[in-house]
Formats: sequence, C-alpha cells, structure tokens
Amino acid sequence: MIEEVGEIAKNYLDTYRIGGSGSNQFIDKLAGVVQVITKEEKYDTKTITKSFPVACNVDFAECNNPSVLKDLVPDSRLGCIVYFEGLSMSFVGQRGRKMAWRGQYRIVGWVNKKKLGKANLCSVSSQIITAIIAAFPQFPENAGIYQQLMVKVLGQEPKTSNPFSKFSYDEKINQYLMHPFDFFSLMTEVTFETDLSCIPVFEKETENIC
Repeated sequence: MIEEVGEIAKNYLDTYRIGGSGSNQFIDKLAGVVQVITKEEKYDTKTITKSFPVACNVDFAECNNPSVLKDLVPDSRLGCIVYFEGLSMSFVGQRGRKMAWRGQYRIVGWVNKKKLGKANLCSVSSQIITAIIAAFPQFPENAGIYQQLMVKVLGQEPKTSNPFSKFSYDEKINQYLMHPFDFFSLMTEVTFETDLSCIPVFEKETENIC
C-alpha cells in the first residue's frame, strides 16, 4: 500500500516532469517510492559493493539494465531528480467498512543549478519546494480505491540530514552535492481511506525471472 499511495502522490508532480503534462517542465527524473538496491561491481581485481535508489516500479525486463538502475543517482548531465521514500503507513481508525490510514514519506530532490539556469543563486530549493507544494490538491480527492486522499508537506529537513548518506556514492558522485548543485528533503504526510469491499483479492500469477 505504501508504494501504491506514493505513486499517486508522485503523479501530482508529473506536471513538472520533462515530457510530462505541464508547461513548466524541469524534473528530468521523477519516481515514486524507491528501494535501496545493493550490487557488487568489479574494478580490476577488486569487488566493490554499491548501494543506490531504484524506483520500485522498475520491471523485470529492466532489472539488469545499468542505466535504468542508476536513473536516480545524481548526474551532472541532468537538471533535477525527485523521488519518494516510503517511511511508514499507519492504520488510524475504522468506520464500518471504511478504514483510515496515514502514510509518512520523504520527498528527496537533487538539483543542478547550472542546468536550470540558476547557477548564480545560493539555493533554488525554496522555489522548487514551493512548486511541489502547489502541485498537490488543496482538498481531498478520490484516486481509485484510495478515497479522501490528501497530500500535505509537513516541512523541510535541514541539510545536515543528508538524504544520500544511506547510499555508497563515491567521490565523483558526492561532489554533486556541493555548489553548483543543491538538494532538499521534505517530510510529507498522506491521509486517505479505503473501503474493504473495494480492495482486490490477492491472486498468484506466473513467476517472473530476472
């Protein structure tokens, strides 16, 4: 559930995605809830273990494609990367068949100020954060089986809470966290209801082999 609801929240930002639905397009890579992938890579005689974020909707046909797996790693060729981290999903109450839920997410953004034409600014995070907040609906909406869904940005985390510290980025990648690059992380809450009669029953399907 945490991934599906995160995907809905991500879709509100599609208006800013390059190739997306809006006129103000500045996000090169946009993803819903990510998972931390760890892979071993060989360099000469050494084997190094690397960890990086991968969108949970990467399908099995793409699972061995290095360019897809590292889509969300900071890259100087890109202007902006945004993805979600699913932190928790809590059940908060029930009225008959209606179940109320609260999800906690972190929205992580990485910015290349040069690519966005903002290299002379100390930070562009505040402008992008304002745009993100404006993209979410002001009133609850229904999205499929998720009813009365509302996305609320609770606040921005300080830069000392580096959202990339959980990944094993090397020096080449770490330099992309300093000027003229920027980053931000937003604590976000999503509240919604589900109706027990609308939730599909799980059925096993054909095995996927990666």
